[in-house]
Amino acid sequence: MRISWFFAAIIGVSLAWVGPAAAIGEDVFVVPRVTVQAEADSATQAKAQAQAQGRRRAMDILLRRLTVEEDWIYLPRLATGEPAPVAGGEGKTAIALTGRDLELLESGFEVNNEKSSSRTYRAFITYRFKPAAVRRLLKDARIPYSEAQTRTALVLPVLQTTNGLYLWEENNPWMAAWKVRPYDNELTPMAAPLGDLEDQSAVTAQQALALNQDGMQSLAERYSVSQVIIAHAYLRQMDGEDRLQVRLINGFRESGELTPLPELGGEIAAVPSEASLPTGAAEAVLSAKVGDVLAETFFKQPSGNFPALAEDAIESAVAKYASGWKARTLIDHSAAAILETTAFFGSIGEWTKIRAALVDTPLVGSVQVNSLSRGGAEMLVRAYGDPSKLIVAMEAQGLALWTQGDDRWFIATPSTAQAVRRGNRLRGRRGRFGARDDGDVSDGIAPASIPEIIEGAESKVDSRY
Repeated sequence: MRISWFFAAIIGVSLAWVGPAAAIGEDVFVVPRVTVQAEADSATQAKAQAQAQGRRRAMDILLRRLTVEEDWIYLPRLATGEPAPVAGGEGKTAIALTGRDLELLESGFEVNNEKSSSRTYRAFITYRFKPAAVRRLLKDARIPYSEAQTRTALVLPVLQTTNGLYLWEENNPWMAAWKVRPYDNELTPMAAPLGDLEDQSAVTAQQALALNQDGMQSLAERYSVSQVIIAHAYLRQMDGEDRLQVRLINGFRESGELTPLPELGGEIAAVPSEASLPTGAAEAVLSAKVGDVLAETFFKQPSGNFPALAEDAIESAVAKYASGWKARTLIDHSAAAILETTAFFGSIGEWTKIRAALVDTPLVGSVQVNSLSRGGAEMLVRAYGDPSKLIVAMEAQGLALWTQGDDRWFIATPSTAQAVRRGNRLRGRRGRFGARDDGDVSDGIAPASIPEIIEGAESKVDSRY
């Protein structure tokens, strides 16, 4: 059979497509700008102690970033040097890490703002850990984890005090706190705006809290994001304490619906608690409406160190917000399914997008392409855990994944998926690519030996860990 230019362009990368490539979420294995400081008999000793201290804290942050809170009992308290509270249970085992183990898990680090004296050392250090080694660590402990990231959201840090509202002002310490450590390595990455004149002309602090959609959309377009989150912090000083309540509010989302917020008065507006959100924690990331509270937290401490208070509050709020997404994208290696999947595409570009999304998501162990045509492909997709979680992961990649009767799965770009459904291409006898047998899909490539490819793919997947 003569192979057309279309197949010549893609067959070389398709039939040999086995095992996952570098995951999209490898940025999550980076923990940026960890504050370190130590004092010792010499500057060299202080530096070594500070770097080791920072490495422990960074791994603490990373392990809790990847896992759900209910499994944190199996994680060591590295920052304090304490072992995991529970040795094991439900088939899971506690993780134990020595200083040498941590060094082997690290792939490198970057030092910023380094300051030292004859006996002290201070710096901000960004730690990078080896994705494959961390995955293996969690897999061996049988602890499910997530490393899939949502799209980056723009954060508008609005501070409310008894003196007024602050957003773009130079004396807004809440904005400064968001800029101290970047949050683009989280499972739900966020970035603060520049705060220049163009930003200031788009929306004011009051307009941000009023969810002004024109201003939000202007900022979303400027920063090429699909979501804007209002980080509303309400600060009160009472009885020698700083009391900070933080709400992450869905301020703008493409095709979002507006849910007005309560009026702001002298006190913080009453909002629903996280437990009573209409979408539920696990739904909040993808289905939240404009105006929904995505996460809420409250902190207090003796007055005088707002930066430390703000850092704790941000970490907590981001973790709460990420919990829903994390729960929906957990990788559970104790269970795997082989999904018979049909891909529909109208161009090489669409096929490349489908291929990249499937290969890169950590929920997929391997993909076998058995046959191709001008408009589709038949594949075997090895998915870890609940296959429905793959729907969420693909939606985050801008793709539609759906199933019929749980025995056949389909994937396409949203526009192609609509065309497929309108054209009833899934009806009738299920042939190659799930298409009609009237020639709308043709020139298929003969399938390779499925058992042989699957066996090879599984060995390559195992070698990833």
